[in-house]
Amino acid sequence: MGVVEISVREARQSWFRRLDLAFWAIWAALPVVVWLAYLRSTTASASIAASLGPDQVKCAGLVANPLEMSRPGQLLFWTLFALQLSFFAVLIGILHRMVHRFARGRIFASETLQGVWWMGIILVIWPFIDLITSNAVAYALHEIGDVKFFLPSYNVDIGTIAGGMFLMALKFVIEHAILLQSENELTI
Repeated sequence: MGVVEISVREARQSWFRRLDLAFWAIWAALPVVVWLAYLRSTTASASIAASLGPDQVKCAGLVANPLEMSRPGQLLFWTLFALQLSFFAVLIGILHRMVHRFARGRIFASETLQGVWWMGIILVIWPFIDLITSNAVAYALHEIGDVKFFLPSYNVDIGTIAGGMFLMALKFVIEHAILLQSENELTI
């Protein structure tokens, strides 16, 4: 019996099917990741205090524990937590939909290009949204009295913005390549 060789296209389809299954595993693990993030958020001051020397333990009290905040403070903190979590869930969702299409053989579909475009837009605007909301929540927590000090952050993640701009440009390059291919097919 001879060895059956699979084509390059079938090998890629198989790889995309495995990647699609990996995304389902990511979705299944999401509750565990959220739980670990919750634990990290609520036990940060204790873990920081454990790693400090006796003279530095007082500084660990500066890290706010959301479980010790007032009710409005907890609402603000967990709303920001959910907003930041939803950013990653949306990106994973868009990417999973694209991989799912690839697994079914629809690589250069218009939905794929729209997914790349939206991922680029989200990556470009997210650092600004995160900066504004984080500073607003930190200021509100300071005004409520749940946080002792308010230090505004001015850090904008330039790498995320650059990645988003790259994806937006990539969308146009792929769109142009599809147009050239269709024109080429019409002339033959």
